Amino acid sequence: MREERGTFPSFDGLRLAYRLYEKPGSDDLMVICHGHGEHSGRYRKFSDVLENENLSIASFDFRGSGLSEGREVYVETLEDYLQDLTAYIVFLRGHCKVPVKVILFGHSLGGLVALHWAMRQQDSLRMLILSSPCLGLKLPGILRSLNSLLHRFAPGFLYQNPVYPPHLSHDPREIEVYKKDGLIKRKMSVRLLSEMLRYMDLLDEEKTYLFSFPVYVLSAGLEKVVDADKTQKVFESFKTPDKDYRVFDGFYHEIFNELYQDQAFDALKGYLDRGRKVTA
Repeated sequence: MREERGTFPSFDGLRLAYRLYEKPGSDDLMVICHGHGEHSGRYRKFSDVLENENLSIASFDFRGSGLSEGREVYVETLEDYLQDLTAYIVFLRGHCKVPVKVILFGHSLGGLVALHWAMRQQDSLRMLILSSPCLGLKLPGILRSLNSLLHRFAPGFLYQNPVYPPHLSHDPREIEVYKKDGLIKRKMSVRLLSEMLRYMDLLDEEKTYLFSFPVYVLSAGLEKVVDADKTQKVFESFKTPDKDYRVFDGFYHEIFNELYQDQAFDALKGYLDRGRKVTA
């Protein structure tokens, strides 16, 4: 698939960077929401591995990340990310052939964004796929309190290196790629963390999630970044036409960058086929 790069205007006028891999004659579009500090270029391999899936792929850099405009790793509210996603899909509808319902894929922080967006945009989705979604963090109470205090006086304060690269993958080559990627933001603002925690807490208010589309979750067996127990708890509350929760034993957080990432991609292909049959 040929890669197209450019920018689109979000709801507040910021220009956000995007990548589009359009498959001629494809019936589906998968929109990818990347993890914290990442950017859309980290998902370039998806267009190669899914070349034969009759699928176009689109991704964009969150505001303040990658090549997008915006204050670095900062949001006024997590709603900013949700509205950016809406603006991107609106842009795509006017830019290329887009089906009425898209497939939404979210990794880590992108999974939190994708889930909240899906809860509000049911008519726009064919299926939801979450990869190591950040639906919870095992933060000690003292750190939560410290962040809350800092949020009152210095919401723009930046924590350095919030993610430890060796906890992402067992593949030393992938770790080096991560470390040397100049577009990756290895920091996080107090405000962003506060908003992430707030939106994670909002998930606890839902006793049951009623979705009109399939939901599939791929989780790391050796998760050291997000709270996998919280993810499974939320998943158990999903009421959908079809759902599945797959744990990859021995995998770290970035299951699609692990030593045996082909297992994750095979599972993803299986979910795409399974979801299409359910929604046919």
